[in-house]
Amino acid sequence: MLKIGKANNVFSLTTLLLLFSILVVLRFIYPPTNVLSWDVFGYYLYLPSKFIYHDLGLSDQTWLNKLIAHYNSTATLYQAYIGPTGKWVMKYSMGMAILYMPFFFLSHALAPILGYPADGFSLPYQYGIAIGALIYTFVGLVFFRKILLHYFSDKTAMLVMLLTVLGTNYLNQASVGNLLSHNFLFSFVAALVWFTIKWHEKQRLIYMLLIGMLSGIITLVRPNEGVCIIIPFLWGVFNKETLVEKLKLIWKNKLQVSVAILAFVLVLLPQFYYWKKYTGSYIFYSYPNPGEGLDLLSPHISNFLFSFRKGWFVYTPMVIFSLVGLVNLYRKRREIFFPILVYSLVSFYLISSWTCWWYAGGCYSQRAIISLFVVLAIPLGFFIERLIEMKCYLKYVIYILIVFIVGLNCFQFWQFQKDILKHDGMTEKYYLAIFGKTKAPTNASEMLLVDRSVTGIEYMTNPEKYYKKIIGVYDFSKKTPETNEHYTKDPSDSNSYCLAMDSSLCYSPGPSIKYKNITGEYYAWIRAKVEYKYSKNYDDENALLVVTFDHKGGSYKYFAGELNCTDSLITSWTSKTFDYQTPEVRDINDELKVYVWHRGKKAVYIKSISVEVYEPIISN
Repeated sequence: MLKIGKANNVFSLTTLLLLFSILVVLRFIYPPTNVLSWDVFGYYLYLPSKFIYHDLGLSDQTWLNKLIAHYNSTATLYQAYIGPTGKWVMKYSMGMAILYMPFFFLSHALAPILGYPADGFSLPYQYGIAIGALIYTFVGLVFFRKILLHYFSDKTAMLVMLLTVLGTNYLNQASVGNLLSHNFLFSFVAALVWFTIKWHEKQRLIYMLLIGMLSGIITLVRPNEGVCIIIPFLWGVFNKETLVEKLKLIWKNKLQVSVAILAFVLVLLPQFYYWKKYTGSYIFYSYPNPGEGLDLLSPHISNFLFSFRKGWFVYTPMVIFSLVGLVNLYRKRREIFFPILVYSLVSFYLISSWTCWWYAGGCYSQRAIISLFVVLAIPLGFFIERLIEMKCYLKYVIYILIVFIVGLNCFQFWQFQKDILKHDGMTEKYYLAIFGKTKAPTNASEMLLVDRSVTGIEYMTNPEKYYKKIIGVYDFSKKTPETNEHYTKDPSDSNSYCLAMDSSLCYSPGPSIKYKNITGEYYAWIRAKVEYKYSKNYDDENALLVVTFDHKGGSYKYFAGELNCTDSLITSWTSKTFDYQTPEVRDINDELKVYVWHRGKKAVYIKSISVEVYEPIISN
């Protein structure tokens, strides 16, 4: 049983219970009726596929498609894909599924008793997993309070808890967004920091075992969070001498450290086994889309901090006081300043280096960095203590500013739930238009970033709002070295020529253009057109017009439009046009590629492929 704290620490204890009550109330004001969806659907999918449908490899997706259609869990199955061995592989590691597991089994037992289908997604599962997340949240806040009371007075701990929960986006992630990984990571990082403190006070095996297990769970939930091992490794280190002492301490307790390493690996074993079975490798990179990944040499630091889209400082300015507090932390507790600084910087660098730096989805501010609030609360506490000691009038200005930030955060949380402050697509113009408003202006939607399809079906409905230009034409009526071997006369017109595609030519030549040569805007529309004709008595698979972007040899935002075959298309030329919105390109040197993919053996004839670009007249 966890001890909550000393009996005389009544302020922080009361605050803990109050804050948790607020989170519970918010969770049920916005009830968890379809929370097992989108990314959470991907985290959770391990459980029903293994324990209900006995199909962890998703080999027969009939049951899965029925569930998605019934519960509207996701627009596309981006959470899994066909891996290198031809088997389906989950995109996300199984850490969250393991944490959901106790509440999954409880919900599975209760569902038929309560009159709901035991299908893994009915209402008892939705509520059961959400309630389980609240339990993890409470435990995390208990450890968080323990850490604060270790360094600060009861009243300072109370204030830091209030500012962290009510003054940052943790409020959203611990209540309405509590099934996403970041809420859980906050709790487990808090436990890791606490047991790190306890082990450095007294080197007991149980503490080191828990450090190993907690580090493993954190890594299993989100692999890049494996940098959490910096915390116990560097704790107490601030110069060469203390580093030497720390290494001696580790060597002295090498048996305990070995146990921690073993515990760390054992926690990861289920994932290694899963990857080996379904990919052929014990360690596997499960993000195959070349359009997303770590850009370690070009992190998106400026956007991550200052963009009105999801900028951390814009939507969570409370963290600025934590950064200022690092100065006092350095002066007073240098032995924990260095590990906190290094862990924060490394974690921040990795998070801001992800291609999708705004971490799209139902999140307010930067959700990926919430686990950092555990350690940033310590310099925040030192800032508060310094503020209380100040004798000048500036302290009252800062008090007012802090109250304003907490109030603004709570108000914008409300705006976020009411879809006034948008989940994505925010711009400076839109933010200023809805700032302090309880209703968005009628024309506010025009100020947002462009909507992007989540289904892959795209149509440009308002071409009058764009500048049009032709950026690429492949005219196969003229011989080129690429088409020479398959260059032929038009079967119905001996005076005309075309490209003949059969089993010896699966992919046609076509335009290939770098994004920087397409547009300098945030996005553009592509209109790809092909003129084609099928051979007589054609009864094979239809050809496809492919539009995609290429990053270092890998394709992303892949679209393939079918070129239908009818009797009329065999006797005369026809054209087919497809609209395609440029993706969030990973690099301006990524190339747009447009070509025909012929999957059949009988001939299909191509006269031309052309590409038009439509750039927005009014830029976002």
